[in-house]
Amino acid sequence: MSERAEWMHPEDDHLLALLRTERKDTFSAVAAQLPLTREQVADRCRTLAAHGLVEHLGSDIYTISPLGERYLDGDIDAEEIPTLDDEYE
Repeated sequence: MSERAEWMHPEDDHLLALLRTERKDTFSAVAAQLPLTREQVADRCRTLAAHGLVEHLGSDIYTISPLGERYLDGDIDAEEIPTLDDEYE
């Protein structure tokens, strides 16, 4: 796994790893497997999507993106990831 960027939270790595395993899931289903509320999962997914690490599939369903896979594999550092949507900064 790569170094986390300033904008990342420690639970983001766990969230990405879970989405890698589950491939796609709802906020509620993910929250049930992490020490986060549904609202916290939603917030983190939106932030991770703004940086291209997850993809929004509609409603409250997200999946890990190819960029997220590369981050988990240690192929890229999060500091190298550009912001795709300034709305979440």
